[in-house]
Amino acid sequence: MPLYRYIVPGLVIQAVLVGGGYATGRELVEFFLARGPLTGLAGLVLTAVWFSAGTMVSFELARRYRAFDYQSFCRIFIGRVTLLFELGYYALLLLVLSVVSSAAGKLLLQMSGLPELWGSIGFMAVVAFVVFFGNSVIEKVISTWSIIFYASYGTLFARVVWKFGPELKAALASTPLDWSEAFRDSLSYLGYNVVIVPTLIFVARNFRSRSDALIGGALAGPLILLPGFASLLALAAFFPGILNEALPIATVLSRLDSPALSLTIELVILGAFVKTGVGLIHGLNERLARAWAEHGRPMPRMARSLVALGIMAVAVFVASSIGIIALIGRGYRFSSYFFLVIFFVPLMTRGWWLAVRERRRTPLRERLDIHRERNESR
Repeated sequence: MPLYRYIVPGLVIQAVLVGGGYATGRELVEFFLARGPLTGLAGLVLTAVWFSAGTMVSFELARRYRAFDYQSFCRIFIGRVTLLFELGYYALLLLVLSVVSSAAGKLLLQMSGLPELWGSIGFMAVVAFVVFFGNSVIEKVISTWSIIFYASYGTLFARVVWKFGPELKAALASTPLDWSEAFRDSLSYLGYNVVIVPTLIFVARNFRSRSDALIGGALAGPLILLPGFASLLALAAFFPGILNEALPIATVLSRLDSPALSLTIELVILGAFVKTGVGLIHGLNERLARAWAEHGRPMPRMARSLVALGIMAVAVFVASSIGIIALIGRGYRFSSYFFLVIFFVPLMTRGWWLAVRERRRTPLRERLDIHRERNESR
């Protein structure tokens, strides 16, 4: 179905991106709301534009070169610098998983009184269990949960507007719009999040033509950032007091005083944490699976779960040692500049040129490759 081909890639990327800091509101506060609600909204709009541009080029490159793991994909336009990208990806993978595990532990402590460390360990086990399954199951789980995420956060936004409309209106008028700050913050937010695109590039397997890839990429930006608009507006109603909260969304839920909605949102957020962990580790496993294939052997399914458990164990230790606010505030901004230089600028220059000008395969060969890859993924 064409709609499935166009929508699912954006949903999968969105599902992974809305992890610990995004779903809890901490990233949105750090990168956008701290500059004022209007400037933050403008920054999100620009971020959506950057994401759409990047995913359009990425999907077309992956489709044309049949490159569906991050190493072979990045080699197309950054060559030997792929090694530097890979090292940065390992560091960011650990950073993001640390944020997610820390947020999951805090949320489970708040929901059930379970000690934060045990909550993080339980989260780690769930991620490893889901990673055990292959591409098709992971895509279905992630995209389905994304739809649930949209519905629940849309409800949250509607309740905030209904109950705190005057406060939201006052907050939007409290600070002026600064496009220069919005531009800078959008690039900062893009920098460390855009690394998700090559790690999830397997979502481009079903594109059959250039138009498929371009339409899917154009839709990805709005799909990725739409929950962010609803979340930022909900948080803005409590500006500026919400700026120093470790889990800003918890403040919003407590002010709404709706137990049913609070429980729903908390469960959805836990699901978002799992999706982020699964998506990032699955991207790494796809890279490892290609290395196994180059040696003439398939990667054992159990090895996927063992990789997940090992990485998550280290992430839980880092999270317990540093804390979520410091991880997001310091680690994310540094990694942002790194990936803007190493990945995004080459993608939008040399990568764009290759996507537009280079023709490496005949249409018949492309159709045969698509047919073969579909059979392998079943």
